[in-house]
Amino acid sequence: MSSDPLTDEQFWTDIWNLQYHKVRHLRWAYVANRQLAKLFKRGLASFTRPKLIEIGCADSLWLPFLAQNYELEGYGIDFSEIGCQLSKRNLAIKGVEATIVCQDFFDFAQTHPVEFDFVYSMGLIEHFTDATGILREMYRILKPAGKMLTIIPNLRGVYTPIAKIASPKLLAKHKVIRPVDLSCNLQAVGFDVLEVGYTGGALKLSVVDYSPWISTIGKFGHEVLCKLVNLIDIVVANALSAICIPNQQLTSPYVYAICEKRD
Repeated sequence: MSSDPLTDEQFWTDIWNLQYHKVRHLRWAYVANRQLAKLFKRGLASFTRPKLIEIGCADSLWLPFLAQNYELEGYGIDFSEIGCQLSKRNLAIKGVEATIVCQDFFDFAQTHPVEFDFVYSMGLIEHFTDATGILREMYRILKPAGKMLTIIPNLRGVYTPIAKIASPKLLAKHKVIRPVDLSCNLQAVGFDVLEVGYTGGALKLSVVDYSPWISTIGKFGHEVLCKLVNLIDIVVANALSAICIPNQQLTSPYVYAICEKRD
């Protein structure tokens, strides 16, 4: 492995244990979700029944969405057992099927080269000291002319001071990656970059994790805080979208890239 992970399986097991009692849903009231859905639509436009995989699929809401709305052969992989259980639960709730593999992705990539038409991740490569290592393995499993969508949190602009207060330990597990850095990393491993930039609307405060505050304000206080944050995300982000505030570095929640494996 050419890059060291900033997290381990136990770190994610602790995260998903906190999530286990909650059932999440994709809410289309969020500008961010609507924009992410459009990215998938553009990325998948050239395929007929693609073989698709989500890398780091724990508690995925997007794999059920894609299985429900596209004709495809779906897979997800994660090394957290409880995270995989949550993924299977989300698929069952929507009444759709996909294969969930509980395995370290680096091991999986060695035995599944040139197998998938479309690969995506929703917050993965920022958890490595050098993104090119994980990107190289994602490149490995793609077929020629296959495409990849990579989405990572934009922990710059307004989100840096918020994250430093809300979850400094988790922030330390992230590497800040700008669109220009992401593009360079993708090109370095052989991808052609089709799109790169910021996405998710003009605001999404919930991109920051507030769970460490439970120990300070209690479970009820934390739930109130999260509801307030979500309300702000819906009301303010939709208002900013209505007046055509563009995606940008200061307040947009995600960095993304759509790229293609050279044929």
